[in-house]
Amino acid sequence: SQSIMSNIDIVAWFVYLLASVMFVIGLHFMNSPKTARKGNRISAEGMVLAVVMAFVHLFVVGFISSTAVIVLVAGILVGGFAGVYSAKKVKMTDMPQLVSVFNTVGGGAAALVALNDILASSSTPGSVVLVTAGLGVLIGSVTFTGSLVAAGKLQGVIPGKPISLPLKNLWSLLCVLLAVASFVMLIIQPERRLLWSLLTALLALIYGLLFVFPIGGADMPVVISVLNACTGTAVAMSGLAIDNVALIIAGALVGAAGVTLSVLMAKAMNRPLSSVLLGGFGDTGTAGDAEGPEGTMKETTADDVAVQLAYAERVIFTPGFGLAQAQAQRELADLGELLKAKGIEVL
Repeated sequence: SQSIMSNIDIVAWFVYLLASVMFVIGLHFMNSPKTARKGNRISAEGMVLAVVMAFVHLFVVGFISSTAVIVLVAGILVGGFAGVYSAKKVKMTDMPQLVSVFNTVGGGAAALVALNDILASSSTPGSVVLVTAGLGVLIGSVTFTGSLVAAGKLQGVIPGKPISLPLKNLWSLLCVLLAVASFVMLIIQPERRLLWSLLTALLALIYGLLFVFPIGGADMPVVISVLNACTGTAVAMSGLAIDNVALIIAGALVGAAGVTLSVLMAKAMNRPLSSVLLGGFGDTGTAGDAEGPEGTMKETTADDVAVQLAYAERVIFTPGFGLAQAQAQRELADLGELLKAKGIEVL
């Protein structure tokens, strides 16, 4: 009855809100390595709660068939198995490309949800739906191909060096203008939404390739962070289109966190944020590639370092990705214990 459907809508809204609060709490706990595992667990539990509520809501309102249930369960099983297998088998040094692959899936899913919301309705969608869903298609499609190329570069499947494309700036600008124009036409001519939405997605997919291909592998972490922010934004837009508070809040959290991380990484790499967002970094003509590293380099040997450590009063280790790549954590721990045995303070 109408009363039951109204009640389930209210319950679903509050459950989605609770799941969103769990996302926020989980993100807060991830501020520290000591509580990061707990934060990850709380966020995962919030996502499970949201998925279960989505199933319940679909069953009660009658928007789901037996075929849809089979497809959904099969998708969850396949995706869940792939996620667990990847998390357990992938090396920690390969996590950046795994994150990029997950980001590919997230961007593609957001684009498909938004595209479905545009095309599934028999009646013409309203302007709000067309704008939000259209942005979800646009941003999600860019993220899909961009993250895929980024993962390929990090994995070595695609050459890590910047791939110079003839007239890349011109093609990129043309692709952006055409994608925006197609998006505008989607809003102006909703009766032809199939044509304009698919054209917007196609142009955005092409721009994702043009955006990442010219960037060197060393800059891929910054690219992944930017694309991660785009995924969050696409998810939030899709949530607005289907009126799902969990997607809206979760997408906004991911978008905000991705932008913050991009700013911090750009600052650490001494790059302006504008160059990161516009893709104007990693070119072969930058100072880092053409002129080499700046500053004064003091050459040393292992024997010199050993002498300095022997006479030091305090030693601070700052492990980074290079240490993980070399898998020298055990050796570093042994060195720390050796220094402590000699009365040297190790931090």
